[in-house]
Amino acid sequence: MQGADAVGSQLSMTGLAQILAVLGLSILSAQVLPDSIDAVRWELQLEDQAEHSPEGIDWTQVADLYEDLVRHPIDLNQASDEELLRVPGMTPQLVRALRAHQVRYGPLLSLYELQAIPGFTESVYRTLRPYITVRPATELDLGRGSPRAPTWAQIRSAARLTIIQRLQRSWRTTYDQGRWAPETLRGALGDPYRLYTRAWLQANSYLSAAIIAEKDPYEPLQWAVQRRYHGLDFLSGHVAIGQIGTLERLILGDYILQIGQGLVFARGLGFGKGGDPILTLKQPSLGLVPYSSVNEYQFWRGAAATLRFSEQWSLTGIVSRLHQDGTPAPQDTTTETEPFIQTLLSSGLHRTPSEMARRRNLRHDAAGGLLTWRKKWHTAGATLLYQRFTPPLNLAGERPYRYFSFVGSENLVGSVFWDITLGPFNTFGEVAQSRSGGRALTASCIAPLHTTLDIALQMRHFDPNFHSFYAYTFAERPFAVQNEQGVYFGIRIRPSSHWEFSAFHDLYRFPWYRYLASAPSEGHESLVQVTYTIRRRLMLYLRIRHESKPYNLRFTSAEEAVFHRLITHQRTHVRLHGLYEINPFWRYQARIEISHYRREELSGGYLLYQDLRWQPNLRWSVSVRWTVYRITHYDARIYTYEAMPPTTFFIPGYYGEGQRFYVLLRWRPSSNWTLWLRVGQNLFRPPADLLFRRTLEGLLQVRYTL
Repeated sequence: MQGADAVGSQLSMTGLAQILAVLGLSILSAQVLPDSIDAVRWELQLEDQAEHSPEGIDWTQVADLYEDLVRHPIDLNQASDEELLRVPGMTPQLVRALRAHQVRYGPLLSLYELQAIPGFTESVYRTLRPYITVRPATELDLGRGSPRAPTWAQIRSAARLTIIQRLQRSWRTTYDQGRWAPETLRGALGDPYRLYTRAWLQANSYLSAAIIAEKDPYEPLQWAVQRRYHGLDFLSGHVAIGQIGTLERLILGDYILQIGQGLVFARGLGFGKGGDPILTLKQPSLGLVPYSSVNEYQFWRGAAATLRFSEQWSLTGIVSRLHQDGTPAPQDTTTETEPFIQTLLSSGLHRTPSEMARRRNLRHDAAGGLLTWRKKWHTAGATLLYQRFTPPLNLAGERPYRYFSFVGSENLVGSVFWDITLGPFNTFGEVAQSRSGGRALTASCIAPLHTTLDIALQMRHFDPNFHSFYAYTFAERPFAVQNEQGVYFGIRIRPSSHWEFSAFHDLYRFPWYRYLASAPSEGHESLVQVTYTIRRRLMLYLRIRHESKPYNLRFTSAEEAVFHRLITHQRTHVRLHGLYEINPFWRYQARIEISHYRREELSGGYLLYQDLRWQPNLRWSVSVRWTVYRITHYDARIYTYEAMPPTTFFIPGYYGEGQRFYVLLRWRPSSNWTLWLRVGQNLFRPPADLLFRRTLEGLLQVRYTL
């Protein structure tokens, strides 16, 4: 135990140094790169989402959308209203103000002209800046709407081929009896390496063709066509064309469809409750998009097309056949019961014989459509989706909280949605109903009442028997659009260009039982955040977030009968975060976060990190982070976003006592080649455990662009 005590002493000695370094951040000021602070805002949103998302969610699709916008920024002069509304941070009120300015004064001459348009505050400008541009234009070019069919010269000029190859490996050891003993996955069928390959040919919205392959750690490399196994465990691909007459987009292969507020077509391409209490309320309306991620549960596979009959009307149709993971029910040999699937699985892990037995044994067939009307900044439409499962699903089980879960082989769900702007008010929402008779409603309103004041209001109601397998919307449980009612209010105040105050309060209730809550229950969540920015050179924010939600308390009577009663769990997080550009080559950020979690007793802890990035030129960049944490309960865990190469994400949840360190190196030897090298170590001890664990990580990624 002396060796373990020495390791523990080493961990605890670093806390004071971290605190002093982070507190010293508040007195710094200097010149910065113009867009570096803005670019990390969506990373902070991902941290907020990690706490409410299922384990293993891959955010590559979100990253690709942001990266594509950065690489091909939207031209404020020539883009249509529909294209402008796809820019993160753009609202119908801003589009209307922009168009009024252009009609009166002509096309924009510079992005700095936005400062003269009502609504485009310093904060809004910082949010939009990475994704917009201004090119020379005439009055005839303003809002040109749907572009004409491209020529071969335009396609060749816009074409870009990207090939990515990535190799990852982690080594896990436990310090026991004076030595580090390796940990392995018992029964693993493959090696511990993670492999990823992607080849993607893009030509703006004219053409897209991709093939993506991935193998998770310990999954085997094999070729078994009868079991739908072709080398690597997961294969995805697509061919998409667009802007050919009335054919706006045609996709063969894998794709996603996100429309309305996500009650029917969505599945995870949006943000929820977090530091931005206004804009994250609205789910992005991306329409029909090629799939580029490696989540094995959140896409369609087949064919889809969008036809635009006029500037106002468009029609989208999809057909899909996808084999997904599910747990078959144990067969009863004494009866002739029909086999069924009792659990749907979304992890995509197939490392052991038991996980392999659940691989792709559910056939999911689907067909649906979407009718959309658009006029300027107004949108309305209707959706319809039919699904068939083979073998049938029986997700109800014997647990009371699963009483209203889906049972059957067919599901039908449809909705109507709207996004209308009247004066300063932008109201949007969706109403849906599934075959079971269950209904879902979400209705919201965003209003900039003053140049310094924005408010947002949302109401939602999801019946316990509403069934929509690809839903994702703004809610307490965004992936489970079922058995929830809520009212949300958000506010943002900008008294000056330096200060921003934001807050939200969300009241919600669950009319029926839910997981770990054997009775109807209700809860609430609140957030207050103060942000201070100096000319985009220094950003500091202080955030306090509190949640109160009841869960079961299990106890046994004298007769050994098991009972449950609800007890309130309270979770509070306090965060101080700062980002500071030392000069055009150096960026420093640091964070202190404290968490408290109360059930029968109080637990919690703290996390401190310092992060330094050096980018002397476009060829080199180095990111280094050092994290110290001590969190005494898993439910008090703290999430942080970590820098990774494109096409991969890592947002770990910290708990226990430990230190983490990583270095990410990016090198661009030529205009075609980019290389990333990442190494990291996590030395920690889980709560109530005497043994220390160590995880070493290595990653190598190469990208070739032509």
